Amino acid sequence: MSFEPGVSGNPRGRPKGSYGGRIAALAAMDQMLGKKKKQVALVKALEAEFDKDPVTFFKTFVMPLLPKESKVQLDKDDCVIRWRSLLGPGDEESASDKG
Repeated sequence: MSFEPGVSGNPRGRPKGSYGGRIAALAAMDQMLGKKKKQVALVKALEAEFDKDPVTFFKTFVMPLLPKESKVQLDKDDCVIRWRSLLGPGDEESASDKG
C-alpha cells in the first residue's frame, strides 16, 4: 500500500489518550519505582556504581539527566548556557584512563 507524496497514511493521527512505547515504558518504570522496596534497591545499586568510579557514575547517570542547555538571567541580560562537559579538555582522557 503506497501513498502519494504529501498525503498522510494516518490523517487523524494518534488517538487521544494513546501512548507510544517510550511513554508506556516510563509509566511502567514509574509504577515499579513507586514501591519502597524497589526504591531502596535502586539506591543501593546506584551507590555501588558511584563507589566503583565516581567520574564514570557522573558521566553515565548524572550528565544524561542534565538539560543540554538552560536559559538563565544574569542581571538584566538573558543568556543560554550549553552543558557540554564539566571536565576540561585534558581531564576527559585522564579520567577515562583511570576507569
